[in-house]
Amino acid sequence: MEGKRNEISVLLRAGRKQTDIAKLLNISRMTVYRVAQRLNNSETLKDRPRSGRPQKIRRGTIKKAFENDPELKMTRLAQKMKISVSTVSRVAKSMGGKSLRRSKKPLLSAAMIHKRLERSTRLLNDLKSHGNRILIFSDEKTFTVDPLFNRQNDRVVSFGNDVSNHKRVSTTKHPVSVMRLGVVASNGEKMPPVWFEQGHRLTSAVYKEILETKVLPWVKKITKKANYVFQQDGAPAHTAKIAQNWLETNMSFWPKDFWPPQSPDLNPLDFSVWAHIEVRPATVTQMS
Repeated sequence: MEGKRNEISVLLRAGRKQTDIAKLLNISRMTVYRVAQRLNNSETLKDRPRSGRPQKIRRGTIKKAFENDPELKMTRLAQKMKISVSTVSRVAKSMGGKSLRRSKKPLLSAAMIHKRLERSTRLLNDLKSHGNRILIFSDEKTFTVDPLFNRQNDRVVSFGNDVSNHKRVSTTKHPVSVMRLGVVASNGEKMPPVWFEQGHRLTSAVYKEILETKVLPWVKKITKKANYVFQQDGAPAHTAKIAQNWLETNMSFWPKDFWPPQSPDLNPLDFSVWAHIEVRPATVTQMS
């Protein structure tokens, strides 16, 4: 840090602004301000004496350990170096390290990767050439009675007392579940959700009936005479010949060879809208 303070002092003496120095050296403005204060008070830029026990570890050793093995546990490294986990965490953070949660991604074959690229390019070109259309997204979602919880963030605090009842989240092996169909439009409109009976399996015939009796009237109502395009994923009921033929005759839609496979990131219903759709019992339609 002493070398960094010397760099800051050279730039300050050269007349550079504190904000520009912070951006140039990728440091905080407060660090530049403190160095400026030291120069104004004619203080030395050397490291000041620290209180407590001096540090006995080499910071670069911790950084190199994580660079060699990013999956290395902080607890294991702390035990190996005979230091505390908080010290490992503090040093890693001070050297620019970040603790990132691991995320899931689908296992894609080479053929699927090629298909995703091909269809995504075609979809992007279609969107560019028809920028004023209303995009209508659809998707089915299964809801269960089992509560959702996050093992990382959903915690309980104990002071030695028995919190076993609060620690456990009750789940069942085969939870009761129901499925519903949601449809939303890029102009902010959303169709009343269609609920299915428990254990119902969506067939192409039932899906065609829903398109005809629920989706199409709603689409005509919200779009009036505006241009639109209807989206659906590659579920068997969606890509069946009976559904595709009906859509081709009655609606403007992206056919089954258009939507990229394994692409929940392209459909807002998959990662955003489901949690915000308001369900009013008076508007919910149940399909048998």
